[in-house]
Amino acid sequence: MRLRGRKPRLIAAAAATLLPHGARRWVHTRLLGAEIHPTARLGRSLIDVDRLVMGPTSRIASASVIRGCEEVDLAPEAVIGPLVWVNAVRRDKHYFADQPLRRPVLRLKRAALISCLHMVDCCDLVEIGRYSGLAGFGSQVMTHTVDIVRVKQITKPVIIGDHSMVSTSSVLLPGAVVPDNAIVSAGSVVKGPLPEGHTLYEGVPAAAKRSLNPSLAFFHRDVADIR
Repeated sequence: MRLRGRKPRLIAAAAATLLPHGARRWVHTRLLGAEIHPTARLGRSLIDVDRLVMGPTSRIASASVIRGCEEVDLAPEAVIGPLVWVNAVRRDKHYFADQPLRRPVLRLKRAALISCLHMVDCCDLVEIGRYSGLAGFGSQVMTHTVDIVRVKQITKPVIIGDHSMVSTSSVLLPGAVVPDNAIVSAGSVVKGPLPEGHTLYEGVPAAAKRSLNPSLAFFHRDVADIR
């Protein structure tokens, strides 16, 4: 039996946060339609989304809130840490009416990471590439803004490429693209596509600071955890 209405699904998702792990998994898979691999781990977080997919050994820690997304997809080994807030507006709402192709989707590829105490606006696609992540804490990802010329709210996706890192207290604005093999320094603001990989970016707005050696181990790692 799968719950269909928004309110019953929200109630079930909230109740699941109080249950032991096995019962919590049962609510999400049987009542809410989630696809959770047997080795995936789902903590005591409020997850109110249309579709949740968790691959092998992926993990959502406790004390996070993920709501409003049409899809949340964690590939194998991907992790969403504690105290992360992900918020979206579904396409059946009256916001962003002139953008029917926007996708309120959060996608973490293999071993991608959102560590802790981050805020992610997922009104459009947010994608984090393989072995990449929002590191540290206190970063913000924004996919929507106000167009002051047309007086409308608009959205643009935010993409982080493979083997890249966005450091503590950074801001990714709508349309931000961090290329493969790039590092964004702490406190930086990314306003659009950054031009090339193997580069350290920093500042407001983020600009290339120096080139990085393509042979750096970080750009070639195949282990999820950095300890």
